[in-house]
Amino acid sequence: MTSDKTLFPYCALGARSAYTGFLLKYLLGYPKVRNYDGSWNEWSRLPGAPCDSSL
Repeated sequence: MTSDKTLFPYCALGARSAYTGFLLKYLLGYPKVRNYDGSWNEWSRLPGAPCDSSL
């Protein structure tokens, strides 16, 4: 994770990712944070949705 990249926190239902996004942006100072307002369950069902599995 570096501050020059856009970060999209996500979780199973979407609630914890909002908390994580707040921490990243306002407490840790990452300028490019965007919360995915859906959830991993929703995203994983979209055909062709990009997913980085190299982590």
